[in-house]
Amino acid sequence: MQDPRIVDEVRHRLDIVDVVAQYVPLKRQGGRYVGLCPFHSEKTPSFSVSGEKQVFHCFGCGVHGDVFSFVMLRENLSFPEVLRKLAEQAGVTLPEKELTPAQREARSLVERGYALHQRAAELFFQCLREDARARVAREYFHRRGLQDSVIIAFSLGFAPPGWDFLYRRLLAEGYRVDELERFGLAVRRPEGEGAYDRFRDRVMFPIHDVRGRVIGFGGRVLDDTVPKYLNSPETALFKKGQQLYGLHKAGPAIRQKGLALLVEGYMDVIACHQYGIPQAVATLGTALTADQGRLLLRYASQVVIGYDSDKAGMEATVKAGRILVPLGAQVKVISLPDGKDPDEYLQKHGTDAFWRIMDSACSFFEFRYRQEAAQHDGAQVDGKVALVRALAPDILMMRSPVEQEATIHWLARQLYLAPNTIESELRGIARNGAEMGHKKGISRQTIPEHATVSSEASPAAAKGPDGASRLEQAWRYLIHWMTDDGERVRWLEQRLGDQFPPASPEIQTIVQAMQRAAGERSGSLTMAVTDQLAASPAGAYYSSLLLTDWGSPDEATVEDCVNILRYAWMLSEIERLELEIAVRSQQGDLDTVRHILPQLTSLQQARNRAARIYGAMPLGTRWNQRLWHKGGTTDER
Repeated sequence: MQDPRIVDEVRHRLDIVDVVAQYVPLKRQGGRYVGLCPFHSEKTPSFSVSGEKQVFHCFGCGVHGDVFSFVMLRENLSFPEVLRKLAEQAGVTLPEKELTPAQREARSLVERGYALHQRAAELFFQCLREDARARVAREYFHRRGLQDSVIIAFSLGFAPPGWDFLYRRLLAEGYRVDELERFGLAVRRPEGEGAYDRFRDRVMFPIHDVRGRVIGFGGRVLDDTVPKYLNSPETALFKKGQQLYGLHKAGPAIRQKGLALLVEGYMDVIACHQYGIPQAVATLGTALTADQGRLLLRYASQVVIGYDSDKAGMEATVKAGRILVPLGAQVKVISLPDGKDPDEYLQKHGTDAFWRIMDSACSFFEFRYRQEAAQHDGAQVDGKVALVRALAPDILMMRSPVEQEATIHWLARQLYLAPNTIESELRGIARNGAEMGHKKGISRQTIPEHATVSSEASPAAAKGPDGASRLEQAWRYLIHWMTDDGERVRWLEQRLGDQFPPASPEIQTIVQAMQRAAGERSGSLTMAVTDQLAASPAGAYYSSLLLTDWGSPDEATVEDCVNILRYAWMLSEIERLELEIAVRSQQGDLDTVRHILPQLTSLQQARNRAARIYGAMPLGTRWNQRLWHKGGTTDER
C-alpha cells in the first residue's frame, strides 16, 4: 500500500492544469480551463479543468477526478504506475521496498540492458555519420529520400561489415560477453571462446518503448543477403508482439488527432513522419497482435490501416482489422494506387495527396465487402449466400449494437435483401460457429463473446438452448453436469466462492433450487429441483435442459465454463466499482475513490489478461492453453 503522505506530496507539487495540458490543448475561460474531452469524441469543448480545486470534469460524458485518475484513464495505467510516472515528473523520490537478492539482481540486469542498448544505438549512429565503411548506408538513406533531421530523430545507424565492431567496443567499455548475448547483440561462437556481432553490414533501426528507451534493433541489408530484415531476439526488454515501432514519436500526435495510422515497415513510419504525418506506427515484422492493438487504443480509438496493396498486405489488413474491431476500434483502410507503399507514394505524390487518400478511407467492413464481392456475384442467390457467410465474422465481432445494425442494413441494400433476412442467417451462423469455421477456415476467435445480431440474437433464457450467450451456455452446461449430483453442486459453490456472476432469472432460480436440494443431502436432486420449480416459470426451462442431449460430461469443458463464469463476475464487479467511483466522485468523497481505484485497476488488469483469449471456449471447443486465471495467454495462433 502506498504511503498517503507520498501521494499527497506528488499531488501538491504538480498542477493538474500542466499535466492535463500535456494531453489536451486547453484554453483559459474565467477561473478554469476548457478543451475537447480526450475520453469521447466531441466538436464543442465540454471538458473542464480547475487549477484551484485540482480536479477535472467532462460535462459531456461525465468522467471526472484528480490528476492521478486522469493519467490512469488516459494512459490505461495502474495507480502504482501513475504514481511512479508523476513522482518522477514532480521530483519526488519514492521509497524503495526491500528487495530480495534475486529481485535486486533482476532489476540491475534490466537497468544494464537499457544502458547497453542505448550505447549500442549511439555506436551505430556514430558509425553511420563518421565511418568510411558507412558510405553505402548514407547513400541508401539519401536515395530513399530521408533528410538528416529525420535520420537523427529516429537515431538511425549502421553496423559495419566484419564480426566484432560492436563486440569489441562494448567489452572495452566494461560490458560482459554474457550481457551482450543475453540481450541479443552478440552470438556466442559455437567453437572456441568469445562471441560475434549479431548485426553486421546492415542499416540499423533502433526500436524504442513508449518511454523512448531503446529496447531492441532492426537491421536491413543493402544487398541480396538473407534475411533481408533481422530483428533482435525476444529478451527481458524486447517482446516484439507487445511493441509498435515509432510509437514513442507518434504517441502525442495520435492523442491530439485521435487517429493512428498503422503501416508495415520502418521506412513507411519514418517517411510519414518526414512528410508531416506523425501518427504512423508499424508492427515489428509480424502480424498485429492483440497486445499491440490494446497498446495502440490507449492513444486513440480510430485506426487507419495503410498496409501494402499486394496479396500479403491485404491478408495482413484482414488480420489486423479482426483484432482491432473486437477491441472497440473504429477501423478504416486505405488502398494506395499502383500497389505502392506509403513511403513510395509520399515521395512521388507528397503529403496533400496522401491526406486526400486518408480522408477517403473506407471502413474495414466495406473493405471486406469489396474483397468478397470480387469473388462472389452478389446478383445471384448463391453469391448472396456466400457473401453473407464470408462477412459474418466481420459483423459478429462488432462491439456496438448500433454499428452492427447499421452494417446489416448497409449490406442488405448492397444485396437487395431484407435486413431481417441477413439477421436470421447470422444468428444461425453464430450458433454454429464451429461448423462455419470448418467450412470457411475461420477460427472461432473471430466470433467473440459479445457477438450479437440485433436484440433477437440474445433471447431470454426461456427460449432454450438456441441463441444463448456464452455465459448462458456455460451455466446450462454446468446445470446439466450437476444434475442429480449434490457433490458437484457443492464443488461449484466452493470453486466460485463469492464470485457468482449475474444470470438470467430462470438460471438463477434453477441454481438456487439445486443449492437447496444439495444442502438437504437426501433423495433425488433432480426430482427435488423439479418439485421446487413446479410453479415457477423456470420449470419449463429446466425441463428443456434435462431433455437436451449434451453428450458425455467433459472435465476440460467444465473447467472452461467455470472460467467463463468467473470472467462474467469480473466484468460485473468492474461495472459496479466504476459506478461507485462515479457516485463517490460526485459526492466529493475522493478518499473512498482512491481506496477503490486500486481494486478496480487490479480487476481491469485481470480482465485484460482474460480478454486475450475471451475466457475459454465453452461446450467442448477448447483451445490448447493454460487456464487464463492461472496465467495463460494467447499470442499468435
